[in-house]
Amino acid sequence: MPPIDDATRPRRARGLELSFLQQLPGQHLRAIHDIFRGDLRVLLDRLEEVRRGEASVADLRAAVHHLTGRQSLETLGGFCAQFRSFVTMHHTLEDQAMFPAVAGLPDYAPVAQRLAEEHVVIHAHLVRIDALLVGLDGDVEAVAELEVAVAALAEDLLSHFTYEETELAEPLGLLGAPL
Repeated sequence: MPPIDDATRPRRARGLELSFLQQLPGQHLRAIHDIFRGDLRVLLDRLEEVRRGEASVADLRAAVHHLTGRQSLETLGGFCAQFRSFVTMHHTLEDQAMFPAVAGLPDYAPVAQRLAEEHVVIHAHLVRIDALLVGLDGDVEAVAELEVAVAALAEDLLSHFTYEETELAEPLGLLGAPL
């Protein structure tokens, strides 16, 4: 699966002066994304430790178990399934409510369309990671393949978040859209 190409993304943000209240939806979106960024960073760090032989898969699972908001999860697979569920739920809400509202502002419609397309790519990453987790039994080769898949997800997801935050702050502010 090719990575998301930043060069082909439509750009519509014009640097509008938004009031304090108009800035809140964009700030809220960034705060939601920051939770996902933090969880991705922890997961990538633990995977790197396993790859370097500094930790075992059991250590990885224990570290993931202690992620903020994730204390009740017992396995890496459970964490990834929960992460997939949260990202999917977040994207579904955007696809069903936020993007149609943004697309109602003609200048921003291409951005809403592109973001919805990127959700499909991110979902494919999540499905791949789920499939890899089925074979994860401490096998170093399986961990290496999982690490590559999570790194690809992280690259595209972080890029997507930044693009979304940059391009949606204005229309969300203009719409007064609560998140």
